[in-house]
Amino acid sequence: MGGLVTALVGLSSGVQAQQMGAGGAGAIPGIPFGGAADPSMVPLRDGFQVIPSLSVGQRYDSNVFFVGKRPGLQREDFVTTAVPQLRGAYVGDSIAVNAVAGATGEYYAKNTDLNYVGANAGLALNLSKLLDRWWQGATLTAADTYIYSPQAPMFAAGNLAGDPATPHVTGFQVGRATVSRNVVRTDLALPLNQMLNLTGSYANGFLRYGSSDVQQAGALLNNQFQTYTAGLALKASPQDILSVNAVNNEIEFTSQAGGSFTTRGATMGWEHLFTPMVSLRAHAGATLLQRELGGTPSTSTVAPIGDVALFWKDRTTALTLLYSLGVAPSLQFQAQALRTHVVSVTLTQEMALPNLLAVATANYGRGDQYGASSGADVSYVSVMGSGGVVYKFTPQTFLGVNYTYTNVENNFGGNSVAFDRHVGQVTLTQAFY
Repeated sequence: MGGLVTALVGLSSGVQAQQMGAGGAGAIPGIPFGGAADPSMVPLRDGFQVIPSLSVGQRYDSNVFFVGKRPGLQREDFVTTAVPQLRGAYVGDSIAVNAVAGATGEYYAKNTDLNYVGANAGLALNLSKLLDRWWQGATLTAADTYIYSPQAPMFAAGNLAGDPATPHVTGFQVGRATVSRNVVRTDLALPLNQMLNLTGSYANGFLRYGSSDVQQAGALLNNQFQTYTAGLALKASPQDILSVNAVNNEIEFTSQAGGSFTTRGATMGWEHLFTPMVSLRAHAGATLLQRELGGTPSTSTVAPIGDVALFWKDRTTALTLLYSLGVAPSLQFQAQALRTHVVSVTLTQEMALPNLLAVATANYGRGDQYGASSGADVSYVSVMGSGGVVYKFTPQTFLGVNYTYTNVENNFGGNSVAFDRHVGQVTLTQAFY
């Protein structure tokens, strides 16, 4: 909870970048619950802001190795966590920057060999004011997130922004291993007239595995990806934005036998404001999947892609429902392209008791290998649910209590690797400003 930055980046459309406006830097991708559980996430103001914070926590973890039962393996543990974090922001006449960097240190009472120090960072940059000097109404934003940890999140938990699932965060969980993961994205919108905008985006990311703390069920697969989009967005009414986008993805496996696949397709989008409290964002389309895995090209396949997000936000409640359908790389066993489904529900609710906030998230992920292959099929199903409360002693001091349940089943060649995990955690976060 407070102070922890999950490493994902929202692949929102260029339309959203345009709607972001030229005023602020925007939200840093991957902040759980939109920063509602982090006292350092205060509104930005003109000029510089620097806000240090410190989170300390204690948790019971029933499965610190993320594997099933094994003889002689002590899976449960009590873990002490410390997360120092520094947030910096600048809002000026030309640019706006919102950045956060932190370290995570953990001590394991039983499995002391697992003690570690990890790192995370996030950045949101808005150059719209600068660009507006040459092209009135144009917007240009960029975002970057990085994580180094043996506990990289499998879902974008607390995803209030409704960002579609990225290739590395679709619910697949390997055994405990160090992960280095980075994603950078830029979005551009250029008005052609008062109603029509030219939009484009570029994203680049990598995932690299380091040492494992437990014997893995299969090989871990490093990979990198690039995504390009270009399209048009039409403001059809004060409540509606229609869009069409060409989407190109390139994914390369950078470990073992390697291989790659590409998807080239298009989507149509609709964003609608039902009421000041309720809105919808949807994209649907198809893509041509071309694979060259294990040195052998495969027959091209047409694959459906899309996402739909429903938002509710009023004075006390924020609720986001999200479904994403896409193509993502396998992260274990053998290099393959997977059809992925991700469903998430995220809620924050101010309670009747003053300064008490309830937070909850539920996530479902499924991946299935596309087509036949020379090897065995790869698939997985994962479920994760989390709920808790945050009590705000002061605007700078938050106490969080949280419970999380995870269930994972990975399949390869008719063999199943399944486990579950229970985590109960108490976290105290202090921001200094």
